[in-house]
Formats: sequence, structure tokens, C-alpha cells
Amino acid sequence: MESKAGRDWRSVLLAIASTGGAIVAVAMAIIVIVYQAAMTFGGDHKHPLIDAILLASAILFIGALLIPAAYYSFQRLIGEEVAAEPTKPMNIVTGVLLIFAWLGVSTLAQIFYGNTILRWITPPFYILSIGLPVYFFARLAIGGLSSGSKQRIWGALGSGMILGPSLAAFIELILVVFLLTGVGVYLGFHPELRFAFNTIKNQLNNAPNPDDILNLISPYLLNPMVIVIALLFFSVIAPLVEEAAKSLTVWAVFDHLSSPAQGFVIGALSGAGFGLVESLLASVQPDSSWATTLFVRGGTTMMHIMTVSLTGWGIASFRANKRAGRLIGMYALAMFLHGLWNASVVLIVIGSVRMTLGTQSLNIAGIALIVFGISILTIVTLIVPLVLGIINWRLRTATSPISSPILPFLPPQRREGEDAEGNRD
Repeated sequence: MESKAGRDWRSVLLAIASTGGAIVAVAMAIIVIVYQAAMTFGGDHKHPLIDAILLASAILFIGALLIPAAYYSFQRLIGEEVAAEPTKPMNIVTGVLLIFAWLGVSTLAQIFYGNTILRWITPPFYILSIGLPVYFFARLAIGGLSSGSKQRIWGALGSGMILGPSLAAFIELILVVFLLTGVGVYLGFHPELRFAFNTIKNQLNNAPNPDDILNLISPYLLNPMVIVIALLFFSVIAPLVEEAAKSLTVWAVFDHLSSPAQGFVIGALSGAGFGLVESLLASVQPDSSWATTLFVRGGTTMMHIMTVSLTGWGIASFRANKRAGRLIGMYALAMFLHGLWNASVVLIVIGSVRMTLGTQSLNIAGIALIVFGISILTIVTLIVPLVLGIINWRLRTATSPISSPILPFLPPQRREGEDAEGNRD
């Protein structure tokens, strides 16, 4: 993204992708609103127009965040210098205020959406409820650290929003297609199972409400083989695919990384972009627990920022010392953290299904799974911000361009005239 030559291929690609992404976002937002408005005025009130406006606002917000990356890339391409702008470390007061604001706007989004008149001003609160935790955790990770020019900062965020989600979704879609194809082939060789499958499909199509649908599919959701497949996909395959996709932003500037701190910063920004897009699209459908969903999505964003900052750190350390051990170790740690988070969510979902079925034995097992999953998520949620803050502080105080992703860190270099404790003669 940064280069002495104005025609650097990364600047060209970033300018095209960011500009194109912003234009596509505007077009998609208009299409979503026009289509839903036509459906609403045509008598289809199943999906309220406000839901389409929420989706359109999310898409427009993503497009707006791509504009700075496009602007600074074109500025670079015409030969103008793009200045660096390091962020300041986040202080405790700012952090506390952001957390309370995050909780407040999430609650207000739920309240306003439930009101017939006030629901039309819900979109800004929805955007803030997703954007504030992204800013909080990204600022916690990169505050006080220099990653280079504004083009690199906004480019890393933009790449995280475009490249990571697109590539990860494409690969995961291919894997799902292969899985469904395999299921189809298996059913083809077992006609009795195909008949049972068609029966279930017809029952689902005729189910009058979601409770009936859940009762029909719950025996299959609780099948041990299904649970193993779900854990394998969400806790092993998805982290493997997503961490590889999210780290491509760091690899794109590999030859311009001058320190592990720069890799850490670019990785954190890429993770912030990925988490922003995922959270906006995953929480765009309001329900009775929307405020909780909006608040919890911040934890998922935190996880993405943490994991990609680790892989970015490992990539930059590999660039500095050509030792693959740290690179592999950081990827393994990031995938483990991602897999642990996803596995906890899967266990909570399974526990909730067991609780819904209502029998005493299933309720006990369901409660145990829910408590275990929530406990793991709570521990991770408490530890990760602390770790991000500590890593940020140690990287700001370290002066060597070759520092280990774990400990030990090298102490700050003494200036001329200072003793070992930093006191001047």
C-alpha cells in the first residue's frame, strides 16, 4: 500500500477495489430499499420497510468507510505524499465511556425499534452499536503504534472489509456445496433415507410456526454425528479459512513491514474490518433479544481483532528474522482462540435446543452446556482486552525491530547521558 513509486500495484488495486466497493454499496442500498418499498406498497407486509432501511444503512456505512482508502490511494497514484498519522493510546476514561456508550446505543436500538414512530431513527443507533466496539478494540490494539501512512491505515481497514469476508465466504460456500453434494450422493444410494428426507422437508414446509419447525429438526440437531460435524466446521475449518483470509492484508505489504509492531497494527485493522462487516450483516434482523445480540457481537469483533493482530505480528516477525517458528505459532494460537470461541457458541446453541425440548434430563444437559459455553466466552472476553492492552504497551516501549511475539521483550534503548534506570547525568 505504501511505496516509493506512485504506481505501486497495491495502490492501483486498492484504488479500484475501494472505489468499486463504495459504488456497489450505494447501488445495493438503493436496490434494497426500492425493492422492499415496492413489496410493501404491493401488500407484502411480512418484512417491514424499516428492516430494509437497516440493511441499506449497514451497506452504506461499509461503503463510506471505503472512501478514505480510495482517496489516499489516488493521492498516492498521482505522486502526492500521504502523511502518517499515528493514533494516541486510549486512556481509561475514554475506554469506560466507549463501553457505556456501546451498551447504551444497543439498548436504545432495541427500544426505538419496538416503537412504531421511533423505529425510523433506529439505523444510527444500530450502526453505532456495531461501530463503537470496533473502534474501542481497534484503538486499544493500535493506539500509540505507527503503521505508516494514512493510506496504509485505511487500506488495511478497507482490505479487511473487502478481501477477508469475500474470500472466506467464497471458500466456505464451496465447502458447504461439497458437503451437500456428498449428502445428496449418500441419499442417492439409500432410497429409504431419501424418502424420510422428503417427508421431513414436506413437514417443514407445512409447519405453522417456528416452534413446530424446531420440534421437527431438534432430533437431528442433537444427533452426535451432527454435533461433531458442526464442531468440526465451525471450530476447525472456519478458523483455518478465515484466519488465512484475514491475514492476506498483512501479506500484501510484507515487503514494507519494518517491525513486528507494524504487522500487529495492520493485522488489528484488517480484523476490525472483517469483524465490522460480519457483525453488521449478522445482526441486521431485529428480534426480541436484539440489544443482547448487538452487544455480544462486539465480543466477536474483539476476537477477530485479536486473532489477526497475532497473525500479523507473526508475519512481521518472520519478515524481520526469517524464522518460521514464530509465524506458525501465531497462526496456531489465532486459530485456537477462534476455534475456542466458535466451539463455545456451538455448545450454547446445542444447550438452548435441549432446553427448548423440555424434558428433565435434556434440561440438565442443556443448562450444563449453556453455562460451560458462556463461562468460556466470559473468560475470553475478560482476558483478550487485557492482553491487547499489554501487547500494545510492550510494543510501544520496545525499540528493537525484531521482538518476539511472546516474551521476552527488549527494554527501551537508553539515550546518551542516561543511566540504567533512565535518569540523566
